[in-house]
Amino acid sequence: MSDKNSGDSSPGHLHRLVLFSDAVFAIAITLLAIEIHPPHHWHGVADLFSQMGPKLLAYAVSFAVIGICWFSHRRVFARLARADGRLDFLNFLVLGVIALLPLATELLWEGGGQALPIYVGLVALSGLAMGLLWAYAAFVGKLVQPTPTGEAWFMLLRVTVLPGLLCGLTLFSLVRPWGWILIAALLAGLSWLGRKLKVA
Repeated sequence: MSDKNSGDSSPGHLHRLVLFSDAVFAIAITLLAIEIHPPHHWHGVADLFSQMGPKLLAYAVSFAVIGICWFSHRRVFARLARADGRLDFLNFLVLGVIALLPLATELLWEGGGQALPIYVGLVALSGLAMGLLWAYAAFVGKLVQPTPTGEAWFMLLRVTVLPGLLCGLTLFSLVRPWGWILIAALLAGLSWLGRKLKVA
């Protein structure tokens, strides 16, 4: 059955896809907080935060990660003119990875360093899935609004690399404070490149 016959290119298709995606992001970010439970016994605010420190830190990192992924998703979908069935499938891949982040966050605060490669790997996978979605929309499916080639490639670089790289650098910076300098340099470099290419 063709896209035309299946209604994949109907005017409301893209809008419904965005609404559904936003709901998944919102649920994932809400589940992060729901999974945080106070300790059974604590004495004073200092003791409470001492016991909950790893959980709150993992929550903060995951909140930022999902936020970055949502920004990437919004940037990609703001440039789309239409959607089709293949885009739906790739979008479901992205959302499937995002929906696993609350579980990965729980592993992070329970397993500590052992779960770190799993967590960072999952975040990197979310970027790869988003990059695949954009690559299909921009270069294969031709679903985007008129976009300069340089801007399309910059978008691919940004949405693919940024989530995993920022997550890894953030966790690294908690151990090695000079890692924050790398984060600042990365963001400044991407911002400069974006301005040169006039990418919003």
